[in-house]
Amino acid sequence: MKFNAWLLFGIIGVSLFGSQFGIYYGRAVWGNADIWWTPRNMALPPEDTKNEFELFVKGDLLQDHLERGSLSATDPDGESKTLNSGDIAVRLNNRHKTKASLLHVAVFMALLLGASLMSLVVGIRQMMAMTKKP
Repeated sequence: MKFNAWLLFGIIGVSLFGSQFGIYYGRAVWGNADIWWTPRNMALPPEDTKNEFELFVKGDLLQDHLERGSLSATDPDGESKTLNSGDIAVRLNNRHKTKASLLHVAVFMALLLGASLMSLVVGIRQMMAMTKKP
């Protein structure tokens, strides 16, 4: 029994691209969703997150309240203090960006896996045709 180039490429490609597709797709679908948050020590001020989300307090943007000085908090001693943007930090969940990136690679791997499967089928058919010849 002689291996042909189609069969060899198909076996190697299905093994390589199939496993890579499984890894990337699995990480995108079943991966840990809690590890993509901005670390606490790198939390961002509200001004740096305005492209990601908007937070409204009583109908006005949080940033507008901070600029006007209309928000206050009470400390443990019972003293009221006006909040500024340095008092508020935002942690972002980057899961959606990471998932999109992983799925992008998974689609490319699926394309290569499909080409490898096609090569495997062609190689098997050629090998079967060669074994039937006298």
